[in-house]
Formats: sequence, structure tokens, C-alpha cells
Amino acid sequence: MRSKLVLFRAFLKKQYIYFRRYLVNSMGGMLTVYFVFLLIFWGYRGLSGPAWLEGNTAEDLVVGYVLWFFLYTTYQNVAQYIRTESLTGTLEQLYMSVHGFGWVMGASVFAAFLADMVMVALLMAAAMWTTGTVLHIDLAAVLPVMVGTLLGPLGLGFIVAGLTLIFQRIESYTQIVQFLLIGLVALPAEKVAWMRLLPGSFGAGLVRSIMVRGQSLMEVGIVNLALLFAVGLGHLALGCAVYKRCEQIAMSRGQLGHY
Repeated sequence: MRSKLVLFRAFLKKQYIYFRRYLVNSMGGMLTVYFVFLLIFWGYRGLSGPAWLEGNTAEDLVVGYVLWFFLYTTYQNVAQYIRTESLTGTLEQLYMSVHGFGWVMGASVFAAFLADMVMVALLMAAAMWTTGTVLHIDLAAVLPVMVGTLLGPLGLGFIVAGLTLIFQRIESYTQIVQFLLIGLVALPAEKVAWMRLLPGSFGAGLVRSIMVRGQSLMEVGIVNLALLFAVGLGHLALGCAVYKRCEQIAMSRGQLGHY
């Protein structure tokens, strides 16, 4: 277990080094995400007229945008990581690691998750300050629901990563996923039963219930939480299965170590 902690710490250190070494680019990415939110918010306010702050609509907009960003970065962390390692020709070396490829991917995803949480917290604070909205931030309720919500996009990331091993360059198709995630976040999954089976949709509704309408974890309900994790783990298992199959095909073609 000690060696696994060392592995995780190495990936966490890598995240920090990348952020510090390419500070201008890192800050530029954060500012871009914030400015895109400003454009959406101002456009929404212009369409809504003077009564744009009535009800919880502004709060829903803030939570929805931050959720989309978190889901997208989680998906991208897996797909982009595999693509980058393939591009640099180091993917095959990860399979030869003494820790095993599964532990390497797990440590990478968890380290990226912690780094993304910092960015999400900053983005949410900036969005709340800009819009003047007040959200209910109950970490004991939000964190478990957020983890369950991110399992679906994580599964999507593994599917895209597996397809990348076979087809190598599929960026023109993978960009569609970011727009797909917008739709998944916006769907009223808490009202339509079958939508709860879609990746990220049910969890997005539960997060809105907590942060916008002030529900506690007990009010969300153990049944809903169990369903959220069951659906999320199902998506993750499907994603891993697709990745393993694509990995076998890439190995049989001798593509794993070449890009």
C-alpha cells in the first residue's frame, strides 16, 4: 500500500509541476472557462429581461455550468491522458510498470480529480460573485453525490480512450462529447425515469436539489443515492470493458507502442 501512496503522490506532484511550469497557459484556461460563463450569463440575462433573478433560474445556470465543466474535465482526464501517452510513445511503458496499468490509471484519475476540484471551487466562487447568487454548499451532501455523478463521464472517457488506441486520431469526433455532456446535465432526469440511466444526468439533478433547493443528503434519500452509484458504476464497468476490448485489438495489431 505504501508503494501505491508513493505512486499517487507522484501523480499529484506531476499535476502541480505542470500547473506551475505552464502557469500562463493554466491561468489562460481558467480565464477562458470563466469568460465563456460570462457570455452565457449575459446572454441569458438579456433574453430574460429585468426579472432575470426571479426564482432559482440564475442559481440553476451557475450550478449547471460548473457541473458541465467538472464532468467534461473528468471525461477528458482519461481520454486525453491515453492520447498523450500514445502520442509521445510512452503508453507501452505504463503497461510495464510494477504497479500495473490499472493502478497507474487510478492514481492519475484521482490526482486529476483533486486538481479539478480546486479549479471547480474557484470557478464556482467567481460565478457566484459575478451573478450575486447564493448556493447551499453542504460538502457532506455534495461530495458523495458528485463522486457518483462523475462515474458516468469517467466511463465515457475510457470508451473514447479505447477507440483512440485503435483509430489513433479521432479528435473531430471526441469534441462532440462536450456538447453531449451539456445535454446530459440539462435533462430533467429527476422527473423522467428513463433519463436516470444516462451518464451524469441523474446526479446533476441531485446536485441541483442540494445546492439550489437546499436539500440535505437524507432528503435526497438513500434509494436515490444507491441508484446513482449503481448507474454510475454500470457506466464505468461498461467503459472499462470497451477499453479492454479495444486494448486487445490494438495489441493484436501491434499498435500499443506506436502512434
